Amino acid sequence: WVLLLILVFVGAVYFRWLKEAQQNTSSPFHWKYPLRFGLAMLCIYIAAASPIDSIGETYLFSMHMVQHNIFMYPVPWLILTAIPGWMAEYWLNKSGPAGQVTYRVFKHPVTACLLFNLIFTLWHIPFLYDWALKDRMVHNLEHFTMITTSVILWLPTWNPIHKDRPVYPLQMLYLIALAIAQLPVFAYVTFSKNVLYPTYAYAPRLTSLSAHADQQLGGVIMKITAMVVLFIAFIGVCMAWYQTQVEADRIRDENALKAAKAAS
Repeated sequence: WVLLLILVFVGAVYFRWLKEAQQNTSSPFHWKYPLRFGLAMLCIYIAAASPIDSIGETYLFSMHMVQHNIFMYPVPWLILTAIPGWMAEYWLNKSGPAGQVTYRVFKHPVTACLLFNLIFTLWHIPFLYDWALKDRMVHNLEHFTMITTSVILWLPTWNPIHKDRPVYPLQMLYLIALAIAQLPVFAYVTFSKNVLYPTYAYAPRLTSLSAHADQQLGGVIMKITAMVVLFIAFIGVCMAWYQTQVEADRIRDENALKAAKAAS
């Protein structure tokens, strides 16, 4: 209930900010934006308050990875696509110099990649991971930092302010770098010869998998999901780049035709 109230409050604040930005910029309002934000809050609630959380916290490492994947991929996509460019620019201008400097730092691809992977790696260190499983407040902190840094992670490709995205070739290189950056954690978890996290080693088995096999499955889920999402994002960037080239060619041809008619 506490989480539900927090998410409802966050949704209400978002809607108020959306309406204020829309009224002050005279921009068109569309219900797809609050709908996407509501879906993001629903995904967080499902991941953190359903049996996914209790099973992942107590029994199965693989289920915990499913939970983390929800936080890292659908949630940030829904949040960032729920913020139209005019809303982001309005509140960025109102944030003052400090907010604008913070934004410029976090939207940089190097910062976004390093920050996310630092947090992601730290939370998979056995001591910190097991601490989060045993202490609810630490677990909540883990979830909060993972969602926050995941939103930052996707700013270079899903930034609502399109002009602040890197050029398409850099976006493609960024996605490749993300795939490489996650390899150490994946290899550490998947190819370890021991069960890394004592909670799962001593937990009753819910499936026929041993604790070690479940850990390997979690590592595979972690990497396969990341590769699929990054591949889809990569294709999306390629298609966007292609469309801009087609549009540029169309405008050039139209201008050339107008110039030819004017000359004749």
